[in-house]
Amino acid sequence: MDKTLVLGLMTACLLAGNAYAADIDKCPKVNDIKSEPTKQEYFVGKEKKFEDGFKYTSSNAEGLWTGETAGTTDDYLADKYELAPESYQVVDGVPRCNYGGKTIVENGETAIPNLRLTLHK
Repeated sequence: MDKTLVLGLMTACLLAGNAYAADIDKCPKVNDIKSEPTKQEYFVGKEKKFEDGFKYTSSNAEGLWTGETAGTTDDYLADKYELAPESYQVVDGVPRCNYGGKTIVENGETAIPNLRLTLHK
């Protein structure tokens, strides 16, 4: 393969990585995210049901961020999950931050922390 082509591809990869690193800084810091237990409603046919979950909110220079988890009594902000930002995306013009963390197994149940916050402008 031509050395110029290889060098060009390597440069493109490095620049893409730097853009990603800069964009992820737009995500709220984990310590700035607040959580609140909630019951989320859903329907099975015409029957209304509720399941446990959490609402997450944060504000930073970008604006108000919100997200929620459903079907869990686990608050992923607990230290044991070691939640951290994993990616920043803009989908249909809307910024969102994805967080992940440490998988925890307790009492035979596995919790895989996964949280998405969406920016509301």
